[in-house]
Amino acid sequence: SSIPSKSLTDPSERKIHPEDFIVLATIVRPHGLKGEVKVSLSCPGLDRLVTCPSLRLVKGGREIKRVSVQRSFLHPDGDAVVRLREVEGIDEAESLRGAYLAVAPGEQPPLPEGQFYVDDLTGLSVTTLSGEELGKVEEVLEYPANAVCVVRQGDREVLVPALRSVIREVDLKARRMMVELQEEIDAETAD
Repeated sequence: SSIPSKSLTDPSERKIHPEDFIVLATIVRPHGLKGEVKVSLSCPGLDRLVTCPSLRLVKGGREIKRVSVQRSFLHPDGDAVVRLREVEGIDEAESLRGAYLAVAPGEQPPLPEGQFYVDDLTGLSVTTLSGEELGKVEEVLEYPANAVCVVRQGDREVLVPALRSVIREVDLKARRMMVELQEEIDAETAD
């Protein structure tokens, strides 16, 4: 049997797997009447979303189309409102509820030195400066003050603040992170 040529060339016919893209935001609902959408950001701030040259709309496991941000602003509730050039009117915006604004791995805009994408950190082996193996980064939690890397090895879990004073080195090629954890305060040494 042969594969229809359309499925090889039309991105809307290609099934997308979660590992095929990095979600930058999820469309929550339309905002206004002209096609703007309210989005829940998966990354801090709007910079990555606005500067991404190859943003894709993904829904139901399928790439709908490539889009670009015309304008955007942060909403007081922490979400953002985005006007996509390729989305026209409230009806199209309504049809996009639950869709992702995503980018393919490797197509993310470059970050300043010392900053990393969450996906780059997930899976890194973590070792202290003294050589103690702590495990692997399982996930990165975003908090208002700073992100926290959840490092697990078996049943042991260590929370590593994503701060330069704690994370001393990240080597993406070697897939490792060196950390300097603060000494724990125990009852005997506390004042």
